[in-house]
Parts: sequence; C-alpha cells; structure tokens
Amino acid sequence: MDYIRVLILGETFRLNGGGGITMTNLFRDWPSSHIGVITDRIDETNPLTKYSYYQLGDEEIKFPFPFNFAQNHVRSGPYSFNSISRQSDSGECRQDITSKIKKKIRPYFDKFLNRTGLFLFFYRINLSESLIRWILDFNPDIIYIQPFHARIMKFGNLLYTRLNIPYAIHIMDDSVKYINQSIILREMVQRQIGANFIRLISNAKVRLCISEAMADEYYCRYGKNFSSFRNPIDIENWLSYQKKDVSVGSENLKIVYNGRLSSPTLFSLIDMCHVVDGLNMKVKKVELHIYTHDNNPVFNKTIQNLKGVKICKTVAVGEIPRLVQQYDIFFLCLDFDMKAQKYSQFSISTRTSEGMISAVPVLLYAPANTAMFKYFDKYEAGCLVGERDSSMLEKAVMKLWNDTAYRTSISENAVKTALSDSNSAKVRKEFRKALTIY
Repeated sequence: MDYIRVLILGETFRLNGGGGITMTNLFRDWPSSHIGVITDRIDETNPLTKYSYYQLGDEEIKFPFPFNFAQNHVRSGPYSFNSISRQSDSGECRQDITSKIKKKIRPYFDKFLNRTGLFLFFYRINLSESLIRWILDFNPDIIYIQPFHARIMKFGNLLYTRLNIPYAIHIMDDSVKYINQSIILREMVQRQIGANFIRLISNAKVRLCISEAMADEYYCRYGKNFSSFRNPIDIENWLSYQKKDVSVGSENLKIVYNGRLSSPTLFSLIDMCHVVDGLNMKVKKVELHIYTHDNNPVFNKTIQNLKGVKICKTVAVGEIPRLVQQYDIFFLCLDFDMKAQKYSQFSISTRTSEGMISAVPVLLYAPANTAMFKYFDKYEAGCLVGERDSSMLEKAVMKLWNDTAYRTSISENAVKTALSDSNSAKVRKEFRKALTIY
C-alpha cells in the first residue's frame, strides 16, 4: 500500500499537546515529502520535522478595522525551520514597542472576544492566493483536519467549498460542546458552531475520533459512522524499560503525573496534591512528581507549601519510558465539574497507553461516566476512583501501596490491553488504510 499525500489543517506536529502527540505518532512512518501542514502555531511545531509547512498569517486571518491594532504581524507563506526563515518569517521576532504592547494586550482581547461571542465576527478567514497556489502545488490526495477551534471548522468548510479536495476529520475532544465560552451571544454562537461542525461532518470522506465511546455518541447525535484512533505507542521503546517488580517498599511511595496544569485535569490534580500532603503528615514519605510543559502561577502558589509535591522539568519523549519506571504509581485524572466533563467525557488521554504499557500500576481519578474510566474499568487495568472524594482517593493510594497482589493484577491487565490495542505497528497500519480508502 502506497502512502498518499496528506495535507494537515487544525493541528501541527507539536509535543506539548495531546492532539499533536497523537498525530506525530500516527504519521510517524509517512514519507516527509508526503506530508504538508497549514498552521498558525508554527512556534509550537517540532523543528526537527521535515514536512512542508505553510504559516497562516496576515493574508488569511484578519481582524476588521479598528480592532486590527491588536493583531501582531505574521507573514503568510511557506515556512522552513532554519535560522534565516525564523528571523524573517515569524512575526514573533519583532521587538519594537508596538509589538510588545500588542503581545501583552492580545490575551485580554482574545478573552473579551471569547466571553462575548464576538470572536465569530473578528477572526475573518480568507483563502489567499498564495495559500491556494501552495496547496495546489503540494497536490494532496486528502486533507486531514482536527477541528478543535471554531475557526478551523470554518476554515475546513471554506477549503472544501473552494477546492473540493476530499478530507478526513479526526475529533480529539467534544469541542463542539465545549469551545463556546460566550455569555452575551451564547445561543447564537452555539448555533453557528454547531452548523459549521455538522457541515464539516456531513462532507467528510473519512470520519475518525478518539474513542469508541465518542464514536457511539456521534452516531446517535449525527447519524454518521466514526472509526476510533487514539495515541499509539512504539512497543519496542517501552518493553526494555517496563517495571519488572511492582512491589513497593514500606518506607517510600513515588507517584508520577505527566501532563497539563489546566482544565480538564487541574482540580483533580490539586486534590491529589492535598492527599499526598496529608499522607506525609500521617504515614511515611510519599512523593508526587509533576512533569509538565505548563507554567501555571496559580497552581504553583496553591501547592507551594504542600509536602511531597514537586514540579519537574519535562523530559524528551524518548526519555519517558526510562523516567516512568522509577515510580510506583502512574497517576491519571480528569476534573469532575460540568465544564470539564463537556470537554473530556468522550476523550481518552494521550498518556493512557504510556501508563498502561509501562507496567507501573495506574491510578485513575475521574468521573465514572467518562470514556477513560469505562475503558480502564472494562479491562480491569487500573485502580479507579469515580467520584470527587479525597478520602476515597487517599484509600486508593494506600491500597496501591500495600496490596501487592492487586498491583500485580492491574499491571498485567494494563500491559496486555496496551499490547492488544495500542501497538503502533498495528494502529498505524489501520490508520493508513482508513485515510487511503475514501
């Protein structure tokens, strides 16, 4: 089977987000000449990738006058990762006073637009002639879209209308129910987002999503079949670092968390921090090491006086298998508030397969109605706490500390499940097949 030419819209090859990591692993075998990316997140992109990039800029994304004063200048066009292009093509390199002011006020301006719903009218999307030429020169067989943001839904529909190139959609989160943060124009905004999303689904030649639970929900909601693909793992990179002895000493317990410091995991992670602090007061030493790309000052202040909690610098992706095996519990969590559940109910974390294949016993603290909870419960592959209760969470930690037979059982089940459904060799083959048959 040949590798088709794929043009990606809506995500980029970044290592600081689940969608980017999943996409990186799914497309790993693809020839670099057969992958093109259209993105407005060039500064987050892994510079080691050798794909063809087009940077969305002033020619495609515009604010109307007089609000364009808040928009930083970004040059549209092809982008390559070398010192010359980074100096000349990225608007971020400008250090004049105006640019500094725009950079400071832009987050507040974006928040204002999102809370009022006016972002639908301010982010004007345009298919520039230079972008159209670039796309036609790349000559894609299919376009791959991760439509998290409303503007990407709109952009995908516009691209299909103008060029009629077949496309695949890959849904990571139920963002159509989550991204509307407006207060004043909420119902109108939701109608427009919903209409754009339904149109995107209806015209898609290939429909993919992150979990079986999402596929079932979307069939009921939209009447369309979806195939599920989530983050695959290179088994050979993990097997040599798998935890061989899952027993725990009586003097010290080490817990690892690797992920974001924001919704939909923030408050559940804070709960675990308090549990660790409390256990250090009552029993022997417990450590929670948090590896994250994020810098959240509010979170840092919240946990600064808690015993046993430490924020660590992230490690390279290739170092994660070696890192994880040093710990006794692999902690995964989702928040319990309704806002977070709208985001994560049908999603499965990128870190799930990593925790399972590591053989380190997984502790999942998440609502019982989420796809993640149901997945672990189905295969008895982790210790589960399905309601927000710090005392239950503490009991789960202690059970994992003291019950070696239980640790062994869930560890073996997790590894077996990961080998069955997360092996990259198998998943990539099926993914490639799904994109090729349209």
